[in-house]
Formats: sequence, structure tokens, C-alpha cells
Amino acid sequence: MNADKLNSLKNFFESEYFTPEMLLQNISKYRDQPDVLNLLAERLNKIPEKTITFYSPQFCQLLIKTEVQQLFDFFKQQCSQSMSMFFNLYWLLGAYLQLEKQKKKKQKIDQFLRQMEMAMVNGQFNEKRFESLDQEEQNKILLRDFQEKDLRQEYFTEVQKFMGTLIKHSLVLKEFAREDRKHHLKLLIQKQNQSLQRIVKKFQLGISLPFYDDDKQQSNSYCIVNILEKHQICFHTKKRVPYLILVETIKDSPIEMNQYQVIPAQLQPNIEVAGYIEAQLNDQGFERQMAQIDVEEQKLYHEALEKIMKMEKKGKRQSQIMQSIDQYMQKQVKKQQISDDQDKKKMEQQQQDSFQRKRLLSLQSTRQPQNQRKSRSQEKNEEKYQEFQKQLQMILPVEKLYMLKKFKKRNFQLWEQSWEEKIQNYKKESRYQNFPSFKIRPIIIKGGDDLRQEMFAIQMMKQFNRIFKESDLKLYLRPYQIIVTSANSGIVEYIPNTTSIDSLKKMFGNGTKTLYQIYQEVFGNSFEEAQKNFIESLASYSLFSYLMQIKDRHNGNLLIDDRGHIIHIDFGFLLQTSPGGVNFESAPFKLTQEYVELMKGRESDYFGYFKTLMTKGFLALKKYVIEIENFFKIMVEKSDLPCFGNLDLKAFTNRFQLNATDQEIMGLVDRLINQSLSSWRTAQYDNFQKRTNGILP
Repeated sequence: MNADKLNSLKNFFESEYFTPEMLLQNISKYRDQPDVLNLLAERLNKIPEKTITFYSPQFCQLLIKTEVQQLFDFFKQQCSQSMSMFFNLYWLLGAYLQLEKQKKKKQKIDQFLRQMEMAMVNGQFNEKRFESLDQEEQNKILLRDFQEKDLRQEYFTEVQKFMGTLIKHSLVLKEFAREDRKHHLKLLIQKQNQSLQRIVKKFQLGISLPFYDDDKQQSNSYCIVNILEKHQICFHTKKRVPYLILVETIKDSPIEMNQYQVIPAQLQPNIEVAGYIEAQLNDQGFERQMAQIDVEEQKLYHEALEKIMKMEKKGKRQSQIMQSIDQYMQKQVKKQQISDDQDKKKMEQQQQDSFQRKRLLSLQSTRQPQNQRKSRSQEKNEEKYQEFQKQLQMILPVEKLYMLKKFKKRNFQLWEQSWEEKIQNYKKESRYQNFPSFKIRPIIIKGGDDLRQEMFAIQMMKQFNRIFKESDLKLYLRPYQIIVTSANSGIVEYIPNTTSIDSLKKMFGNGTKTLYQIYQEVFGNSFEEAQKNFIESLASYSLFSYLMQIKDRHNGNLLIDDRGHIIHIDFGFLLQTSPGGVNFESAPFKLTQEYVELMKGRESDYFGYFKTLMTKGFLALKKYVIEIENFFKIMVEKSDLPCFGNLDLKAFTNRFQLNATDQEIMGLVDRLINQSLSSWRTAQYDNFQKRTNGILP
């Protein structure tokens, strides 16, 4: 390339209009031109670490499919400087390595992972300063450098072991009876916290988790230094047990030992549980078994949903279809029961052992020392309280009495204490409370799930959200953070102050009440504000669902927060993928009669507001279609992610209606709403989820 052309490109690369998407696209475009790549590497060095982390899936794709040495060198340098950058990239690339089928490409990824690890272990070394010192000082530096390398290598091993154990708990908890899981999880977390305190004390550094806060005013806080042992929640699914924990994080600068006193978690040994768990954790075939369960479940979905589609074509009534599906599912359950006989015997034995342990604990608790027995005044107070409850029960119906006990301040208050209030209470008890970067993060540990597709979906949601904010639109999206730790595991940010629509419906009338009725009871005097928030978030997620073709939108994946917003989670099926692989959910987005009722009908001003927001959002997004398309191009090329399989990129960009007028966009929004509202399959998929997973429509 001649000098003038090169100089012109340099000016373009250094301009304010040169976006990260353009950088990625140009690295791919000029992969065979070293002079241009050197200019791009200079621009790359000026990009903040937070931005690099956001685009890490795209950079991983480029590292895998290109032979750009400048890109390899850049990330090796980054890994030597930033521990969080290293783990973020190392885990994500490791996920691609696990699923890669081509031998040469697999070797290439493995080689780069080793180089990254070496760069992190070696760290930074100032050669110019080293050469200016005398021999004695140089020897001291070399000795210290050797010791630090050894320490970093050991730290890397400890982090890998810690994260692996944390993830596998999500898998092995499934082996315990449902009522025993929380007890076992608490013991596991206590043991895990002991390991964490040992790591913090030894390395003066917590477990590095590459979370990045969107708030520019906050310093990055991504080193776990403690797990709150009093707070764990198990989420029960058919295949695994994801669980929620609260972790305390600080910035990854070395901790000054005199700033805190390490108080290790109390050991509560349970030989039976610990031995069983360790045996499962060492079983290399366990994750393969979980993957086989995934295949079997998708096969079941495929057969059942195809059956519904065939009956739909024949014009069968809904009652006939659901009766047929019930019969089909009963046959599947019988097959499962036959194959699970041995597991059942094993579970019964575990339950019996659990009962014996609880009985033993109960006997021990009755043998309290004299100083722990209740005083006479305490007993009198309890007697008075019980008598009061008996009198109250004679006046009030039992159901209303229960509600008064559960919601002391006002009826149907779901969120008695806000997340912020809980955090403040927990913070008072923390030995890290005075650290400027201190945070308490709620995270969900998931084993057995490939989260790379969901990570990409959240990337796109963040892009949409940025566009809405820059366009000054009242459209609400709630992206959440995801860390991929392997091809079948990861960590997901928990969204506080939320409840799934399925849970709400079970709490209020067990499926007999509509969202409109539930909102009135939950939000009371704040109903209109909650209604407005619902509309603004519904419009946003409707656009996102249509453009990204999001599926599996049952009420277990739809949340309501304490301000009335609807929030979508779990984006495992999008673009080219769908549950069972049959593309059953054919509506542009989920819009039910209940949603319309909450907006006071199709002729109301509220519904008009919903349509206006969707139209404005569409018009804002189509201005950025080239940027979004560039974002996609990097991921689609030679990708192994199922959502990009046979993706027609032109068909995707056409959904943005680049050449349509404002009037035509308004017409399109009306058509999409009509198609979604009249979708027979949306209702059928909800009914299918009710029958197969107990999720209320």
C-alpha cells in the first residue's frame, strides 16, 4: 500500500468517528496487510479496558479465525497487565476450545491459551530500568521477579480450582432430595469460603471475576474476597440446580494486611456430604451425562411441539390438542419412571439418612445447657402471643390471618425490604466496608449451560439500550452481566427486586387472577406509575424480541420488578435456534390479552403510548443498522454458535426497514402488533410449558 493511502487510513483510524465496530471490521478486512494492522494496533492500545472487555466475544472470534500477529501480541500484553482481562479472555477462549472440532484450529487456540497464561505469570518487566541498575540490585530484582512468577502461577491454579468447584456444585446438588439441597449448599459454601479466605490471606488478592460496572463514577470492583454464608437460594430445574449467592468484591489492587483482620469461616464438617460431593466433583463423566440430558430434553420438545403443529394443520380444537399432549407426556413420564427405579431407591436412602440426621440434631437441641433454657418471662410472653393468635383467628379467616403475618406493613407487599436496604445491613457486618471499591454482588452460578449465545444477546441489548438513551426515548431495557467460564458453565448477574410472572400468578390466586388484578394488589396507590413502567419496558422488549427473534418466552423467563417493569431473562434461543428446533413460537413478539388489559384495551391512550414508543424505537434503531450489521458480521463468519447457523444477514438487516418512511414504520408496527396479539401458538406454547414444567400462562 502506498504512503498516501496509508496516511489517509491513519487519519481515519484516529478520528472520533472510528468506532470499535469499525476497528474489528478493519482488522478482519486488512488481515493480510501488516502496515495497516500496525496502525490498527496503535488505535487498539488507546481503547479503554472496559470497552475491550465488552467486545471480547468479537475479539475471540478474530483471534480464532485470523492469523493476525498484532492482535495476539496486544492481548498477551493485556494479560500481563490485567488479571481480570486475562481470566475473561482465557475462560471465553477456553469455551471455544472445548467445542472446536477442527484439529488445526484446536491446536491454535490451545497454543494461544498457553501463551496467555505465560504472559500473565511473567507479568510486566521494565527492562530499561533493570539495565540501569548495578549487579547487586539486578540480582535482587531477578530473585523477587522469580518469586512473584511462582506466586502468580500458584494463584492461577487456585482460581481455576475454586471456580471449577463453585460451578460443579450446581450439577451435583441435583443428586440430593429437593428439601435437603439448601442445607447441603450452605455447607458447601462454608467450605468454599474457607478456601477463599485462605487464598485472600496467602496472595493478598481475592478471586478475580471480570465484572465491569456501567457507572463511570464507580471504580472497578471485581475481586471476590468473601461469600455471605447466611444467604443462598437454590433454583430447582429438571436438569440442574443453579444457585444464588452474595459475594463481597473490591478492586484488584493488593490488599494492605493491616486494613482488615481475616476471620475464616467456621468449619462445619459433614463427612457424608463432603465425601459424596468430592466423589462427584472428581467424576469427569458427570458433565457429559448432563449434556446427554440436554439432548434428550430437546428431543422431547421437538416431538411434542411437532405433534401440536401437525394437529393445528388438521384443524383440531385446542382441547383435543392439549388432551393429546397430556397423553404423550404421560407416556414419557412412565418411560422415565421405569428408567429411574434405581435412582429412586438411592434417593429414598438419602432421604432416610437425612431424616436420621435431623432427628439426631433435634435430640441434641433438646439437651440444652441450663443457661440456654428459656426464662419464665420468655415462656409467659410466648403463651400470651399464642393466646392472642388464637383470638385473632376466631375473628379473621385463616387465609387473611396468614397474609397479615406475612405482610406486616401492608397487604401484598412483595418487596418488604429493598435490595439497597439489605445491602446496607450486610455492609455493616463486613470487614471490607471501608474499602472505596466495596460492593456486594448477587450472582447466579450455572453449570451445564453454554452461555455464549446469551452473552451475545446481552451485548446486543446493551447496544439497543445505548441507542435508546442517546435518542432520549423513554424505553427501558435491563441488561445483566454474564461471565463465561467454560463451554457449559458461567456466572450470571442476578437482578434484585424482581419476581417471575409465573411466581406472581402462583402467589395471587394460583393462576386465576390477571396481571391487571395483580398489579392493582401489589402496587396499590403506585398502580399508574407501575402501569407506565410496564408499557415502556414492554415496548422495548417487543422490539428486541422481534429484531433478535427471541424465543422460549414463557412466564418463568419474564420478570416484574418493584417498579412495574417487565424484564426478559434467559436468551438461550434466538435467531436460528428454538426449543426443540421446530421454530414453534412464530409471533414477532409476545403480546397477550392480559398485557392489553393492563394497558386498558386497544382503544386506550395507554395502548397508543405503547405503539408510539415502538415506532420511535424502530426509527432510532434503523439509523444505526450499519453499526449493528458490522457487529454481527464478526460473529457470524465461521462461528460455531448454533444461533448463527445458516443465518441470512441480509434478512436480519431487512427487519430494520432501512429505506422505510416514518409512515411505513407506523404501519409495520400495527401489523406486528396484530400478528402477535392473534398468535395461536403463543397461547399454545404457554399451555405446553404449563403441562411439561408447571409454569403458569
